[in-house]
Amino acid sequence: MRKPEHKIPASRTLLLFLPALILCFVILILAQNWMLMTVRRDKQEQTYSMLHLIRSTTDLSLDQMYKLSQMLLLDNDIAKFIYQGEIESGSVDIQTLIDAKGVLPTATNINAMLAEVYIYSNRSGYILSSQNAFLEPEKMYPSMFAFEGLNYRQFRSKYLTPAFNRSFFPQTDALVHGRNRSVIPLVQTFPLNNPAANAGKIMLLLDSSYIVDLLSQQIEGASPTVYVTDSKGAVITYSGDPAFILGDGYADGQHRVSIEGQEYVLSALSSNASGLRFFSLLSLKEINAMLNPMWPVLVILSIGMFLLLSFFAVYMLARSNRHWTELLGLVDVSGKPLPYEQAVGYIKNIVEEDRSKVRQAGGTPFITDTFFRRLIHGKMLGTAEIQAMLKQVQKDIDLNSPNTFQMVHIAIHDVQDFLSSDRLEDIDFTRIAAQKQAMRAFGQQYYLYMDFSFSIWIMLWHGDGRFLDTQIDQFYKEFIQVSPCITSMAVSSAKHSLDEIFSATNECSEVQQSLLSEKQVEIMRRYTELSLKREPYHYSLDMERKLSGAVMKGERQALEEILRTIEQDNFVARNLGPEEHANLMKVLYATAIKLSQSLRLTLHQSVFESYAEVKQFFLSQALAINRAKSDKDEVLVQRIIGYIHDHYADPGLNLSNMAGDFGLKESFLYHFMQTRMETSFAQYLEAYRLERALALFAEKQMTISEITSFCGYSNAQTFRRAFQKRYGMLPSDYQKTVLYQKK
Repeated sequence: MRKPEHKIPASRTLLLFLPALILCFVILILAQNWMLMTVRRDKQEQTYSMLHLIRSTTDLSLDQMYKLSQMLLLDNDIAKFIYQGEIESGSVDIQTLIDAKGVLPTATNINAMLAEVYIYSNRSGYILSSQNAFLEPEKMYPSMFAFEGLNYRQFRSKYLTPAFNRSFFPQTDALVHGRNRSVIPLVQTFPLNNPAANAGKIMLLLDSSYIVDLLSQQIEGASPTVYVTDSKGAVITYSGDPAFILGDGYADGQHRVSIEGQEYVLSALSSNASGLRFFSLLSLKEINAMLNPMWPVLVILSIGMFLLLSFFAVYMLARSNRHWTELLGLVDVSGKPLPYEQAVGYIKNIVEEDRSKVRQAGGTPFITDTFFRRLIHGKMLGTAEIQAMLKQVQKDIDLNSPNTFQMVHIAIHDVQDFLSSDRLEDIDFTRIAAQKQAMRAFGQQYYLYMDFSFSIWIMLWHGDGRFLDTQIDQFYKEFIQVSPCITSMAVSSAKHSLDEIFSATNECSEVQQSLLSEKQVEIMRRYTELSLKREPYHYSLDMERKLSGAVMKGERQALEEILRTIEQDNFVARNLGPEEHANLMKVLYATAIKLSQSLRLTLHQSVFESYAEVKQFFLSQALAINRAKSDKDEVLVQRIIGYIHDHYADPGLNLSNMAGDFGLKESFLYHFMQTRMETSFAQYLEAYRLERALALFAEKQMTISEITSFCGYSNAQTFRRAFQKRYGMLPSDYQKTVLYQKK
């Protein structure tokens, strides 16, 4: 007797399906208004984010311009030219002008935003550009550097004569290098420490198209008008309809304004770095019009997708349970064991369905993982298991055709750091990155597995061994760029039969052992390289990288370690002859040259003659860098402490405020305090506020509410919670203790 098959009645399926469909309609109708509000809010946020991006990009470019102008005005040749008077014919003083002009061509190539630079001397009246020297500027002005609508006297009166520190001027057309260009003048007065002296000017002509291109970035479905003003409200440049440029009387943020009966959102943003203000005017009518055709389409697509997915889910549910249901139906009511011959077909189908589900979810069947674990741990008994494993990974693999097999082993060296700091996501991401890069490089002809020590093993096969070598190199090059972990990769020699694969794991282990003994990381090494003839001296690119890096960072301990490694490898492990010793000194001297160029220093040292000279040179450079770095860090530490002590009473004080006032990146200050002061901004501020609270309790007769406000807390509840967490008692209890002691 058979058990009946387990089927869901059609009427019951319909009863389950109809409420879901009705619920879908209800949700769509209720979501319409929410969607309208959400899209409008999103577009406003996109506009403000775009304005932030424009400000950040502009500030970054202008910061380079400010530094360039300061660098030029601090240049001795430029200063001599500005203070020099008129040059008589045949005078040797013309060399000063030539030297000053020689600086400018290089300066104009620093940033694509810079169209031209002019240096003006008030004493001589001369003007220098990157390509010309205007000794008679009034005569040369109309044909060489004329500004739209201005004669030379008007040009000089507007840009060169007034005494100011630094100023932007509105966008204008000017003759630059023989052609008319739209520019934004940025003028800086010389000298920097006394602008009132007004000895000269440096005029940077900024390519207005650079900023206009930024302003003209479009938001999908909307075309806002974007414009920039200086601190006084004068419009510098704009993109869009100039008729919609409003006044400057709006604070930073977003404001609803009405123009000719239509509503707009005005976004305003100021820059502390440049003093400029950025505005964007977005029409709400455009946003609403964008949603009109979208809503019916979205409704139809949602309903269609719901119906499609519902029918597909019902079909897959019935299909996935069919074989299991039929198998149960074959079981005798008495519970006797079912003959295997009758069940074998169902078992095969059920297993295949399970494996298919695992593959569709991005995993590998359990049996495949088991085979591979047996391979890398030396438990596999023969090639039959390898064949079975490969057929599970690639169904159409032809094991009779010639194939090249290789094994790859990726070791994660800082795995303990991740485990102890609860950063397991980084380990898992490393595995995912290896999986995705392997898929790109090797297609279906690979198998990847992470073992119990968090090492990644990859088995590869291909008909062309040279192609496989090329793809392995490409794989590691791309993988190392995205992996957050410190890794090294070992590659076995090429295997041309399944019998040879068993030795591949041992070869990878030997390579990893050699890398470990040499303390090499972030490197790929093949097993075939272990038997290659070594150079007479040992100074690898990795050694050079570590040596230069330790000097640049001023890390004496790391520098001494790499110097000891070089000494151990070349003077203890090897017996270098005179020629080999000289070659080692030459390559170390080449490193010294590159290091000096990076530090912009003149290398007075000749070729090293002894390793003692090598150590003395690199240690002295690292010491100088470390001293300069320590002094700079200490100044910033004291500045941070002073700032917090001066502003702690402000309830709105945060790291962003301090970063803005300092003109530094918030992320830089965060990591600086963590590494140099071993605390965060919030922790230091909290500690100092509570210390001030203790002092006020002891010094003055103040209420808790007064102390709360005086110490920068927004409310008494926050103050009580912080006080109790730090001192283990409520402020009121501590106040009573202080009063009792005074009595």
